[in-house]
Amino acid sequence: MSTLYIFVTGPSGSGKTAFLEALGEPEGFWVDQSAGLEYRHIVVDDSLEVYLFCSIDPSRFDQLIEIPERDLLGYIAVIDSTDPESWEEAKLMVSNCRGYALLPTVLAANKQDLSGAYTPEEVGAWMGMDAMTSALGVVVPDPESARRLFLQLLYSVNQEIERLDALIKELERLAARNDGKNG
Repeated sequence: MSTLYIFVTGPSGSGKTAFLEALGEPEGFWVDQSAGLEYRHIVVDDSLEVYLFCSIDPSRFDQLIEIPERDLLGYIAVIDSTDPESWEEAKLMVSNCRGYALLPTVLAANKQDLSGAYTPEEVGAWMGMDAMTSALGVVVPDPESARRLFLQLLYSVNQEIERLDALIKELERLAARNDGKNG
């Protein structure tokens, strides 16, 4: 069975635990106090399982570097959209993740149900966006909202795969053209 991982990060109180809990049945979520991690396990089929995990201490990233880059799908950064004072910490966390491996990242602008919440676009603009980063407004304790967030990351991963496929096809086309000139 193949195993893939998604690292969930964000400042304390942003909603990481609520997100992991909302993604499925209680038995698929657990806390490993000795490792300092929270997990959500999802079995896709007989050949694939996915673990979403986050550090209980949001300033620790040592568990992330234990995952081989090839097995890591991407990052979800849960950000309290009502607390701009925590955004600098969130930005540093995203930077730490992407320093390990540049992968698709979803900025989860959480607590969109509260008054005074900044929009996902405002959070994304402040955090800094690029081609591999998207921002989505969520209310993570809501299972439907949590699933949309998870799907957004999967859509981002799929988009990057499609971009790589296009690059491969272009390089193959160039190689074939050059082989024709040299042959």
